[in-house]
Amino acid sequence: MLKIKKILLVGSGNVATHLGINLKRNNYIIKQVFSRSIENAKDLAKKVDSDYTNKPENIVATDLTIIAVNDDSIKDVLDFLPDVPTVHTSGHTNINILKNSFTSYGVIYPLQSFKKNIELNFTDIPFLIEANTKEFENNLIEVCSCLSANTIRVNSSERKKIHLAAVYACNFSNHMQVIAKEIMDDAKINYELLIPLIKKTFSNLELDPKMKQTGPAIRKDFNILDNHINLIKKDEHKEIYKLISDSIIKTHDNTN
Repeated sequence: MLKIKKILLVGSGNVATHLGINLKRNNYIIKQVFSRSIENAKDLAKKVDSDYTNKPENIVATDLTIIAVNDDSIKDVLDFLPDVPTVHTSGHTNINILKNSFTSYGVIYPLQSFKKNIELNFTDIPFLIEANTKEFENNLIEVCSCLSANTIRVNSSERKKIHLAAVYACNFSNHMQVIAKEIMDDAKINYELLIPLIKKTFSNLELDPKMKQTGPAIRKDFNILDNHINLIKKDEHKEIYKLISDSIIKTHDNTN
């Protein structure tokens, strides 16, 4: 069985930074950081005590290569990476993008949103794992189990659907808060007034979200819905409000 100790990180963004730091904390050796930006590579290398490069010809072979770049860039790095066990970290991209480049290949997808400067407790982060062989899958589970108590085997089709659901649960809900803040700022009212409401909305997460729905749409209070739409200044925000309100009404009509 392959023993993974030395790791090449391809990428220097949010995911690469958090993975690199936490792997080092768990006694893995980040042998090298590769990034198109030499400054970004250098910054991450300082945090994980590694070598760094922005030149493909200087890349070193390690026990494991982790490709942590945006989805559109994965294919751009494959031609110059060594044929060692390799994974990408995308929630959306199929495992087979690696098939023609590596003997052992897979995916480790940490189901979380990352920002370089925001600390995270990795213990509870689900790591979704896929590999082309059972042996390599076990290798990846061993690595990820050092980071998190929650490792799950999924295939590419399942992972893509999980990623879609995560966009709704995380990215879209955050964008709603962006719009809410714009409305409060435009009215010169302190956005922090909404924080207790937002915290309450995202509490009791074990409950079925459908059972927690409140507001004028579920009550079919059409006067309020119309008044709200008239208050909204941006046309795209009006459309969002209408679409979500209609979706809430239809969802709960179908369950009653």
